[in-house]
Amino acid sequence: MVMKASQIQSHGGTEALKLIAASNGVKKLGPKEGRTQQVGDVRLTWKATGEDTGYATSFYEMDLPPGKGIALHSHPYAEVFYVVMGHTDFLRVDEQGQEEWVRCGPGDTLVAPMNALHAFHNRTDKPSRFISSSVYYHEVFFELYAPTVDVNDPLPPKKEPTEAEGEQYLQLLKNAMRVHMYAPQVNASSGLEVLRELEKRNSNTGAQSA
Repeated sequence: MVMKASQIQSHGGTEALKLIAASNGVKKLGPKEGRTQQVGDVRLTWKATGEDTGYATSFYEMDLPPGKGIALHSHPYAEVFYVVMGHTDFLRVDEQGQEEWVRCGPGDTLVAPMNALHAFHNRTDKPSRFISSSVYYHEVFFELYAPTVDVNDPLPPKKEPTEAEGEQYLQLLKNAMRVHMYAPQVNASSGLEVLRELEKRNSNTGAQSA
């Protein structure tokens, strides 16, 4: 039997309502609401954090401008992507090390199992948007290494990266290993090499559907 709030109160449950409804009540986040963090030259906005979900799951939204993306990486937990606007290309790697791009559009879901190498890029000429759900531990990486920014601030202008920016990005990948996130690029000879490879992947529009 489901009891209404008024019935709970009449049964002496006022204290329970204070604990459950008042301090951990249902909440709504509108567009652009939530904490926004910068990772390299892309941003994500948290829609549900570990604090919201009893540290079970975390849920973010990402807008990807044309030519932007996240480098190849893996982590010891699954991640699920759901595309809501535009097209995002996801990279998967088979047992022989062969790479395959999978183009996902609105309504498509992509599942990256735990420890699976994957990447995502907007290799089109239009913006894309997706939502991502994973365990709370995924959020820990961003809390440690991704600065919080204002969602309304303009993105940095596109320019040739400096050697210092390349080394900063390479250090970010190395730091990620402290929270069990792995990127093959940590063995690159320089950070600029990593950023140029990332740009090359983003500019290739030959993704296939699967």
